[in-house]
Amino acid sequence: MKDCDVRTFSRSGFMRFGLLTLFSGFAAPMCGRAKAGSKSKPNTVKASRLKTLSKGLNLDHWRLHNLTDGFYTKAILQQYQGLGLTYTRLPVLLSAFLDENNPSVLKTDSLAALDAIIQMHIKTGLGIVVCPFDPPSELYSEPDMQAKFVAFFKAFATHLSSTDPEKVFLEVMNEPVAARSQDWNNLQVKLITAIRSAALSHTIIATSNDWSNVRALPMTQIVEDKNVVYNFHFYDPFVFTHQGATWTWRALRFMKNVPYPATPAAVAPLVNAIQDAKAKGAVEYYGKEKWNRDKLVSVLAIAANWAKTNGVPVICNEFGVIPWTAPRDSRLRYLKDVREVLEFYKIGWANWFGLDVHDSGLVQALGLTSPPHLKG
Repeated sequence: MKDCDVRTFSRSGFMRFGLLTLFSGFAAPMCGRAKAGSKSKPNTVKASRLKTLSKGLNLDHWRLHNLTDGFYTKAILQQYQGLGLTYTRLPVLLSAFLDENNPSVLKTDSLAALDAIIQMHIKTGLGIVVCPFDPPSELYSEPDMQAKFVAFFKAFATHLSSTDPEKVFLEVMNEPVAARSQDWNNLQVKLITAIRSAALSHTIIATSNDWSNVRALPMTQIVEDKNVVYNFHFYDPFVFTHQGATWTWRALRFMKNVPYPATPAAVAPLVNAIQDAKAKGAVEYYGKEKWNRDKLVSVLAIAANWAKTNGVPVICNEFGVIPWTAPRDSRLRYLKDVREVLEFYKIGWANWFGLDVHDSGLVQALGLTSPPHLKG
């Protein structure tokens, strides 16, 4: 895809590596891990907190709408907990809280709503990951912008420092896209330092570069702070998980009913029917790659092996499939396979693209249990 700028791909701009690897057959780290922190200081994330981060859901509505609209209620959170979920991840738009003219003082319009959402989780018994979304592109290279964000992150962490550290987790940022891994590593250290200066006990969630890609995890620097969990996102293979997407690579909009698992025979009818040349080539290659559970085991081993080598905990707090274009049986099988492989590797997870508590098939694919009154 040499004439396609993969840097623009995104659910919120996701998967440069994912599309490159689709056409390269790449399934292993491209280089060694970044220099790790001292081995003499073991990771000290509490087992109880890792258990809280084991089964999650992204509250994606608030990625697009105002925190004050009350979309998620205590009753809904209680339903999520009743299914067996242990936490949610809350996308927080930086624009709602960051005053670029005075970054050390938070905007207050949405603070009360944020506080209420957090307390609603704590009272329900669910953990919550608070994650800033949509940073400016110049953040990764401009010192003045970085200084603003360091001040903001310290102020934001100060505000959240009074919350329960057993249930509230502070994520550094969603899907960074620095030009080089080292640029993100350097910035992430600064932001973690700012967070820790105010939130002394909370577990911080760090992430890999390149839209939090699993293949970028081995290039992620291990920080000195040992109360840190490392995170990645997983949307491989992109042709399947994002078939029909209209906000990213143009060829995806010509893909529909792409099956999983993949074989040349399984995709042949689609390949013959697709008119767009790029879409046709991508789906054909997807079939040749034979994506199935064994391939998922191989790719996700990147994260498991890196975590074991460095003695750090890892989670995957985004994975999922666009529900309105993928065949339902394929989507459920993929979700089940990814979830089970993550659990085999003892990697906590969080689903993206929502959860209908009455959809028993989806609930089962995620390894959850529908109470009798919620079964569809």
